[in-house]
Amino acid sequence: MDNSNRVEGIAKPTAKKAAAARADGKLPLSEKICYGLGDCAANIYAVGIGGTFLTGYYTDTAGIAAAAIATMMLVLRVFDGITDLIMGGVVDKTKSRFGKARPWLLWTAPLMMIGMILLFMVPQNASASGKLLYAYVTYFFMSCIVYTANNLPYNALLARMTLNVQERATTASVRFIMNSVVTIIINAVTPLLVVKIGFTPLAVVYGIIEMVLLLICFFGCKEHVDVDETGKANVKNVPLKKALPAVLKNKYFYLQAALFLVLYLGTVAGGTLSYYYFKSVMGNLALLSIMSFAGVPALVMNFFVPNMVAKVGKRKLMIYGSAVVAIGSIIIGLANTSVPLLLIGSIVKGIGTAPILSGIFAMTADIVDYGEWKTGIRSEGLINSCTSFGMKVGIGLGSAVGTGLLAWGGYNGQAEVQSASALAAIKFGYGYLGAIVAVACIVILLFMNIDKNLDRIQADLSARHAA
Repeated sequence: MDNSNRVEGIAKPTAKKAAAARADGKLPLSEKICYGLGDCAANIYAVGIGGTFLTGYYTDTAGIAAAAIATMMLVLRVFDGITDLIMGGVVDKTKSRFGKARPWLLWTAPLMMIGMILLFMVPQNASASGKLLYAYVTYFFMSCIVYTANNLPYNALLARMTLNVQERATTASVRFIMNSVVTIIINAVTPLLVVKIGFTPLAVVYGIIEMVLLLICFFGCKEHVDVDETGKANVKNVPLKKALPAVLKNKYFYLQAALFLVLYLGTVAGGTLSYYYFKSVMGNLALLSIMSFAGVPALVMNFFVPNMVAKVGKRKLMIYGSAVVAIGSIIIGLANTSVPLLLIGSIVKGIGTAPILSGIFAMTADIVDYGEWKTGIRSEGLINSCTSFGMKVGIGLGSAVGTGLLAWGGYNGQAEVQSASALAAIKFGYGYLGAIVAVACIVILLFMNIDKNLDRIQADLSARHAA
C-alpha cells in the first residue's frame, strides 16, 4: 500500500470515507453513536435481563435450586477462558472487506437473538435434572460461544476505529451514556413486563432488539486503522506461538483482566441481588423500576468525563470514581428498607461508576497500543481477550456470588416469606459487597500506570504507521 495513504498512523480515507474518518483520527458523532449501540445490545444480555433477572427466572420460575445455579456459573467459567483465547486469535487473523473486528458484529447478530430466547425457555415439565441440563447447555451456548464471538471483536473495534486517544475516551463516554440509558429503561420496564407477559415472550422482544442494534452498529461503524482502500484489514499473519507470548509479556494485559473481572463481579452480583432485594426485603418488586432512575445523574456525569480525562487522566479519575462507589455502597448497606437512603446511595454509587465504565474500555485500546509499542506486534484480538475474559468471568462469578449468598442464607424461591438469614445475605450482597469490590478496583488501578507513557506511545506508533 502506498505510504502516501497514511497520515499519523491512520489510513487516509478515500472519498467514500472522508466524512467518517479524517487524518487526525477524529470520528463523527454518528459513528460514535452507532458504536455505542453495539454495547447497548450486548448489555441487554450481560447486565440487563441476562444479568439482573436470569437467576430470578431460574430460581423462581423454572424452580432450579440457587446452589445448583451458582455451581453452573462457576463451572462454565473454565470454558470461557479457553474460548476467549481462541476467539482472540481468530479475530487477529480475520481479513475481510468489512475489516478485522467489525464483521463479527454482523455474523453474531442473529445468534445473540437466538441465544437470548433459548435462555428463557427452560421446559417446565422437565425433571429437576433435565431443567438444570437445559440451563447448562443454553448458558454455555450464549455465554461461552455467542457472547464471546460478539463482544470480544466489538471491544477490539475501538482500537481499529482510531489511534486518537482523546477520541477513544469520547467514544467510550458516548458508549457508556447510551448504555446507561438502555440499562435504566431495561431495569425500569422489565419488572413490570415480567408480571404482564412473562419471561419468555419478553426474551423474544429483547432478543430482536439486540439483533437490530448490532446490525445498526455494524453498518454505522468503520475500521480506519490499517485498512486498504476497499476497507479490507491489513492483517499481518503472525503465528499464535509468536503473538501469544508477546501478549503475555504485556503486564497491563493481566491488570486489565483483573480489573474487568472485579468490576463486573460487583456489577452483576449487585444486579442479581437487586431482584431479590426488592422482592423479598422491600416486599415490592415495582420499586426496582423506580430505583433504576437513580442512574440518571450518572448518565449526566458522563457528559463531563472526556474533559475530566483530559485534565487528570483515566486512571486517576477511575480511582476517584471507585472511592465514590464505595461510599454509595456503604449508604445502601445502611439503608435497610429506607427508600430515601437507598435512592441517595444508588445515586452516589452511579456517579462513581460513570468514569470507571467510561475509562476502562478506552484503556483497553491503550493497552493494544502499548503491546505494539513494546513488541512490534499489534494484537487487538488477543489483547481484548483480557477484556472479554474478565467481563465474562466477572459476570459468571457475580452471578455465582449472588446466588451463592442466596444459597448460604437459605433462600427458597418457592417460599412466601424468606428466613432472617436469607434476608441478611441479600442485604449484604446488595450493599456492602459493592464497597469491597470498589476497594479491590482501587488496588488494581494503583498499578495501572499506563497513562504516563501514552504521549510517547502515540508519537512512536504514528511514526511507525506513517513509515
